[in-house]
Amino acid sequence: MEKKINVVTGASGRLGFCVVHELKARGEYVRALVRTDDFVAEKLRALADEVVFGDLLKPDSLEAAFAGADKVYHIAGIVTIETKLTKDIEDVNVTGVKNVIDACLKNRVRRLMHCASVHIIHFTNKTDVLTEPSYYEPEKLEGGYTVSKARGANLVLDAVRERGLDAVLGLPSGILGPYEYRISNLGQMVKDVSEGRLPVYISGNYDYVDVRDVANGFIDLSGKGVKGESYLLTGHVMSSEEMVRIVAKHAGVRPPRIRLPMGLVALFATAAERSYLKMGKKPLFTPFALQVLRDNCNFSREKARAAIGYNPRPLEQSLADEVEFLKRN
Repeated sequence: MEKKINVVTGASGRLGFCVVHELKARGEYVRALVRTDDFVAEKLRALADEVVFGDLLKPDSLEAAFAGADKVYHIAGIVTIETKLTKDIEDVNVTGVKNVIDACLKNRVRRLMHCASVHIIHFTNKTDVLTEPSYYEPEKLEGGYTVSKARGANLVLDAVRERGLDAVLGLPSGILGPYEYRISNLGQMVKDVSEGRLPVYISGNYDYVDVRDVANGFIDLSGKGVKGESYLLTGHVMSSEEMVRIVAKHAGVRPPRIRLPMGLVALFATAAERSYLKMGKKPLFTPFALQVLRDNCNFSREKARAAIGYNPRPLEQSLADEVEFLKRN
């Protein structure tokens, strides 16, 4: 009997790579979609059944990559803390989603698993328990990434209602853990702390989750999730102070001793972002990133628990494994 094909977009990113890894651990046939032929693609060749090349902005390449697919896990996207919605962010996170939807429908893909984000949930205060809405409100959100992901999520929901697409949305929080071959802003912070190169840290709290819990959540929802529904795949709330302490402990270094108050950093966050972007570098912090550390992160994961028994592991394990992964790679 011919195996059903699972296509994973963004397979060279941390979550995409982990989805490929977990699918293979379950004995599934996996076609990994990447944009460039590099060292991560080489690692995927040793893991996936197929590695194919494509671009979210080239519909023909997606149609070819999705041919014969049973399920598509759309993980690819631009994750950024930049404040403004730039053309490249909109192209990938909005137009790219439209192209993925079109390719799924053309190839009669049985189910699309779409990766959104907890940031697309609008809230009015910092005490409400946040749950999954039926539709998103990008006009009420801030940050280029957040707005683009909300618009992309709505495209998926519209296609479910109007075009017959079978799709489920997963909304992860801040992702930690192994498989990060391409270092993110959060990964860079973990790396700097573990190498003793971060003298200060910024106060704040956020909800973080292990990449393996998110990946398995997506895979489980591909079978048990309800068509057209969103599911929060979150973890546990952790302070910046606790995070750097745990990372330093497992790296065997001294943790940063200086904690910068949020209000102080906010005074020069806008200027710092402009300076980094002018130099062509990724900003280390922005007004949007600081806002995230002050926002409501009281997410309910009850819906995912009821559907798939979702139960994320402790964050200390995630950080210990990420430190070890960074040492090895």
